[in-house]
Amino acid sequence: MRPERAVRPERAEPAVLGIPAGVKMYSPVFAVTPVAAGALAADWLGSGTVPTAVREVLDVDEAALRRARVEPVLYGSLRVPQRLGRTQARKAPTPVTEQEAVAAAARSAVRAMRPGVRYLLGPGGTTARIAAELGIAKTPLGVDVVLDGRLVAAGADERRLLAEVAAGPAQAVVTVIGGQGFLLGRGNQQLSPRVIRALGADPLLVVAPEQKLVDLGGRPLLVDTGDPEVDASLAGHIRVITGAAASAFYAVAAPEALVP
Repeated sequence: MRPERAVRPERAEPAVLGIPAGVKMYSPVFAVTPVAAGALAADWLGSGTVPTAVREVLDVDEAALRRARVEPVLYGSLRVPQRLGRTQARKAPTPVTEQEAVAAAARSAVRAMRPGVRYLLGPGGTTARIAAELGIAKTPLGVDVVLDGRLVAAGADERRLLAEVAAGPAQAVVTVIGGQGFLLGRGNQQLSPRVIRALGADPLLVVAPEQKLVDLGGRPLLVDTGDPEVDASLAGHIRVITGAAASAFYAVAAPEALVP
């Protein structure tokens, strides 16, 4: 699909709503979950009074992403039905001015890593910085396994991750998708419900600069693994490493719990 100039739709044009499928989505034309999409569609068909708004259709340049460069491309715009808790925000990139904050959080995360523990580094710019602090080349779109500062598996799939977790203590290292707040279920499907269960009572090490939490405006971090029981087990509050010797406890919820 080739980028086109954004065109504002007329009111007579139909509303469109994207259904999420687990990939990292930059565009605000999507519902937060398939269930939320269905509920919003039912509201639309039932009442016909659901408000709409024009939203950008964005996607990332995959070739640039594989070179660790995040370059969203604007393809146009669509009129999207809107309902609090059912539609997602646009993914916000990390500003250049925040790069030192990302580096500080990454260094703090490395200091928190314990000997003998396997760390499953999920995708993202912050986890890539953690890998750089360890002197490891990060797989841009994959999950890499690190043990005692060594890379033991690059781009591991669910089966390999389960094998690594079975071999000893392990923890998944994830970051926050800016503007949206997702921890799981967007672009890190390798960290499946089976893997999260296998990790035990403390499955996640969350690392993000403080500004990403501030920008959420009080909205919780989100987990959407596709397994309601796993999502419920992660709900509550979680420690987020935010900088040098700094952390915050922040709320976590499943998107379905936020639907009015």
